[in-house]
Amino acid sequence: EAISPIEYEHYCARILTSCGWKTRVTSASGDQGADVIAEISGIVVVIQCKKYTGSVGNTAVQEVHAAKDFYNAHKAVVVTNSQFTKSARQVASKLGVLLLHHDDLLKLIEKLDIKKPRQI
Repeated sequence: EAISPIEYEHYCARILTSCGWKTRVTSASGDQGADVIAEISGIVVVIQCKKYTGSVGNTAVQEVHAAKDFYNAHKAVVVTNSQFTKSARQVASKLGVLLLHHDDLLKLIEKLDIKKPRQI
């Protein structure tokens, strides 16, 4: 728990890598709302990682939703060590953004609702 937000991004990427995902951590600035870009079997996912002591709100959901289009990804995900506000859960549900605790990354592929990978 005593890691920086940047280290948290790398931690989340390592979890996915251990599950067979190919991952890339974006630069700290200019990432267009994605901290990690992950790919497996033609499925591309953009992930925003939030290491918080409080609840994660709407902004993270909105930013990763925009990143999904920017990176031409299939799915957008916000991952945290904490929890999400009610408002963030409502917006995420409406926009199709997946909200997860980092422990859930171990089963990300099962949590995705993707019918057919799109070509990039």
